[in-house]
Amino acid sequence: MSIERKAISALKWATAAKLVSQLVSWAGTLVVVRLLTPEDYGLMAKVSVVLAIAAAIAEFGLEAAIVRWAEFTRDELRKMYGMSLLFGAGITLLVAAAAPLIAFLFREPRLVWPVACASLQIFIAAIAVVPSALWTRELTFRPLAKIEMTVGIVSIAVTLLLASLGKGVWSLVFGMLAGAVVRTVALLAFGERVRPLFSARGIGEQLKFGLTLVNSRVSYIALVQSDIMIGSAFLSTVQIGQYSVAQQLATLPMSKVMGTVNQIMLPAVARQQGDLPRVRQNLYKSVGLVATVAFPALWGISAVAPELVRVLFGQKWLAIVPALVILPLIVPIRMICNILYTTSLALGNRALELRNTIINFLLLPTGFYVGAQWGLVGLCSAWLVTIPLAYSFTVMSVVRFIGVPISGLLAECAAPAAAAAIMYAAIAALRFLLAGWPNSVALVALIIAGGLVYCGALALISRRHLVGALNFSRTMIGG
Repeated sequence: MSIERKAISALKWATAAKLVSQLVSWAGTLVVVRLLTPEDYGLMAKVSVVLAIAAAIAEFGLEAAIVRWAEFTRDELRKMYGMSLLFGAGITLLVAAAAPLIAFLFREPRLVWPVACASLQIFIAAIAVVPSALWTRELTFRPLAKIEMTVGIVSIAVTLLLASLGKGVWSLVFGMLAGAVVRTVALLAFGERVRPLFSARGIGEQLKFGLTLVNSRVSYIALVQSDIMIGSAFLSTVQIGQYSVAQQLATLPMSKVMGTVNQIMLPAVARQQGDLPRVRQNLYKSVGLVATVAFPALWGISAVAPELVRVLFGQKWLAIVPALVILPLIVPIRMICNILYTTSLALGNRALELRNTIINFLLLPTGFYVGAQWGLVGLCSAWLVTIPLAYSFTVMSVVRFIGVPISGLLAECAAPAAAAAIMYAAIAALRFLLAGWPNSVALVALIIAGGLVYCGALALISRRHLVGALNFSRTMIGG
């Protein structure tokens, strides 16, 4: 089987898993959001910041080392597993012990026990690092997809049950832990198991690789979580919860779909790096496809934000409408640039990745600090300024390294963006005609009208993009 067909198969199963788990997750989340308060989500957002950074340190890049290392012996695999368990246990204990300090730094004493309990997820994940890495290494996503679907269902079921019992933020904490336990148990039950060997002798190169990667990952996670960290100094826990929910909805396609795409692209492109014309051709296809789907989906969320919040979340969440109008506007650009950076990394471009990280570290936190002075809307608006500014310093160097003209990439994005802009204007105009209609009816009408306008406009502007998306859909469905 060719790399492209194997990647398509992997993408099919991974996307199916994400789709099913997200449909179940969001169906349950819509109920959970009505049961919980913005304050509960604000607390969980702060817990998630700590957990994301700590988990990146604990993993130490060893799963990626297993995925990318050309060859290794059974003993080397056992030693990497042993080190992963030691790092996981150590960081779990460290975070739990530091929970009071973390709560003090966030000026939120209610964080102590949620942080301490949530830290268990780090060690739970470390237990199953080997079967997960080996399946990813071979692009064997079918069993992983089934596990992810089960995890999503169990996690939201536990969250929903506890939320209905009035457990507040603990609903979110224990829902997350339940999903982590199910994932680890399933991976150990159906994946390849090895006995850990607690020795670092002979795996020095893998540890060096992991150290390089963990530095990059921690920097990246600290960067993308800097909005919550900086915002927490100026916004209340309620406002952070409102921002967190709006951002979660606005970035859902990027955080879920792009995570899957990047997970598959990295090994797939790495195997093709000896055939650069093939890599560039696939890059154009990927950018065009993502642009065709991302612009209407994300700008559509922005366009129908008032109706969406009223119907799905209820009156107590109306304060997030401005955030949900602003945040999705920049996400399609982030998704497309994510593809470029992943391709560049897979081709061995580590120096440019470091440069990009430094530039982002200078610009994004500064933007969030300035924006947070104007509250929730200011924090959201900072994305619209800092992201394009950061990309203006980094994208050109990445494109040159890959060897594709920027004009070609812009051409792949221009038609979907133009059609989505026409769709946005049509929805805004139609809203005046639907004044006084029930919110649920208006929302359905706006979504249908927006979809029809987008497809019609794209067919007139660039029929090639529409045909390409339809062909890809057939390929995914047909395998």
